[in-house]
Amino acid sequence: MPRRLLLDIGPTAGGHGARGIGRYVRGLVEAIGDWPAERQRLVWALAPTEATLPVFDGRVVSAPLLRIRPLDLGWVLGSPAISRAARRVSADVFHATDPQRPTRLRGIRQVVTAYDLIPLREPGVLGSWRPHHRHAYRLYLEQLRQADAIVAISKTTASDLSERLGISQDRISIVYPVVRTPLTVERAAAAQPTFLYVGALDSHKQPELAIAALAEFRRTHGAGKLRFIGPAEPEQKAGLRLQTENLRIADSVSFEGRVSDGELDAAFATATAVVSTSRIEGFGLPGVEALLRGVPVIAVDTSAARETVGSAATLVPSNAEAIAAAMAEPAPVTDSVREAMSKRFSTQEAAAALWATYERILG
Repeated sequence: MPRRLLLDIGPTAGGHGARGIGRYVRGLVEAIGDWPAERQRLVWALAPTEATLPVFDGRVVSAPLLRIRPLDLGWVLGSPAISRAARRVSADVFHATDPQRPTRLRGIRQVVTAYDLIPLREPGVLGSWRPHHRHAYRLYLEQLRQADAIVAISKTTASDLSERLGISQDRISIVYPVVRTPLTVERAAAAQPTFLYVGALDSHKQPELAIAALAEFRRTHGAGKLRFIGPAEPEQKAGLRLQTENLRIADSVSFEGRVSDGELDAAFATATAVVSTSRIEGFGLPGVEALLRGVPVIAVDTSAARETVGSAATLVPSNAEAIAAAMAEPAPVTDSVREAMSKRFSTQEAAAALWATYERILG
């Protein structure tokens, strides 16, 4: 009987589902859909609830316990639930995609997706977590160390895995995210220069630096707006609002929370540039999305930024003056850049890279 692989598609639902991890896993499903039928038949999907997915053609097994949020101790129930599901479909390999749900399985080989190691690089992040969250993360790191194969979302993450966890590069494959390419690119000028920050307001993303840069830009140019789009905790917004008030730019900064894909496209359409101030990223999705839509990108110069947006963006030091100077003259995005980005982060490229990984482990 051909060997079987069970893929966890749970992150496509719930809190992860809107963007980030959920979108990455949806890209894996799209990639599998690009394979010929005989390859597709080797892969089953694990979902929290019963689901009908044409790609898997009935090869979906549900585990209702996975509906419990991992951070509510759902990860404790995850291993036995996943183990039972794997036995039900006679899986030889399990592909774990949720870092919040570390899993130990006996007699089944594991592929584990690694998105980043930011909590290891940012001690304050781990210190802010509750004890059982930190314990779950340590189990996830051990899962990575013991994995038969690792799918990293970037070379930056792959390097971190080697440097910080001692994982050999020959166990790591790079499968870039599938990034949605718009059918048409619509650009519209805003009433004044409008800059877009897309993402969470986490400390490593340095949202306060984007605000400081806008204040610097407005001192020189007398106009300019900054729109924050993405999830935010009330205390995060409160601290940043206080910063805008102290800088006398509160009326020029908006915090818009999560938005739909259509609303995000509309925000891209009127953006003068996307500003990415993160000092650490595993990938950096908003920059790639912006370039695909013809929106200039200004990014703090990091390993991930060099890898993903590279010379197509304006890479700057991590200081407000340098960012403000770049905001005054954002580099236009050429058609050739958009075409190259579209190919590099396409379903076809992900399909080829994912199959190469699966082929090695399935034998």
